[in-house]
Amino acid sequence: MLKIGEFAKQAQITAKTLRHYEKLNLLKPTWIDRFTGYRYYSREQFSRLNRIVVLKDFGFTLEQIGQVLQEDLSVDELRGMLRLKHAELAQHIHEEQARLARIEDRLIRIEQADDFLLALISQQKEQLEMEAEIVTLPAFTAVGLMYFGKNENQEIPQVWGKLNARIGEIANKNGIAYGVCGEMHEDGRFKYMAGYDVSEVTSLPDGMERWDVPEQKYAVFSCTLKTIGQTYQYIFDTWFAKSGYEKADGPDLEYYGDEFDLKTGEGMAIYMPVK
Repeated sequence: MLKIGEFAKQAQITAKTLRHYEKLNLLKPTWIDRFTGYRYYSREQFSRLNRIVVLKDFGFTLEQIGQVLQEDLSVDELRGMLRLKHAELAQHIHEEQARLARIEDRLIRIEQADDFLLALISQQKEQLEMEAEIVTLPAFTAVGLMYFGKNENQEIPQVWGKLNARIGEIANKNGIAYGVCGEMHEDGRFKYMAGYDVSEVTSLPDGMERWDVPEQKYAVFSCTLKTIGQTYQYIFDTWFAKSGYEKADGPDLEYYGDEFDLKTGEGMAIYMPVK
């Protein structure tokens, strides 16, 4: 048995951190002296502490780490969570690299301009030019996890992480994943399903739902996870105005087929219902 100070020293963390983990039920002392209040840990607990440290280094929140430890996730479920975290970090890096490039470009313009204030405030917006393919998609059924809200705190990627950790529970998958997005309410909330196309629904896994999407005509726009926001903006700000099409009733779709690469975020498409 090791006192908290000894355990912390060998683990190369602080005693304060151990007390915080105790409050969150992540790592409780093996024994607490009821007279002195001293906390004691066993050497076997180094293994659990190491898992906490590794997951924290990967960018998981302490709440997510608690879920992993409490539910004793399988290797496949943990792999799904790590794949999602990999995609989130890769997208964040791409966004920050693009931001850095814009700043560097702006610095060059300021240095070359006679009026640096004019150079600073003048923005040359690059207009996306996208070719849309018009297709008719047969009716299909998706099974997955439902979300309803505004995605203010990036809840949708978290939904995908939970779904990927439970992918083995969905029967009769056809190998295609969809982000099915319903109409936005006046308060900004919308219904969204992270799900997989299935050939038939024999039973629904606990907590999952089905979404029957009817046959529909769509305008298809290729994009990546990095450019999905820009693509939606282009569709509504530019493409509808010049194409002659209007948005039809029904959900729009994020399509993740065989060509989608989770590591790079490339190979996906947006299906926008049109009339």
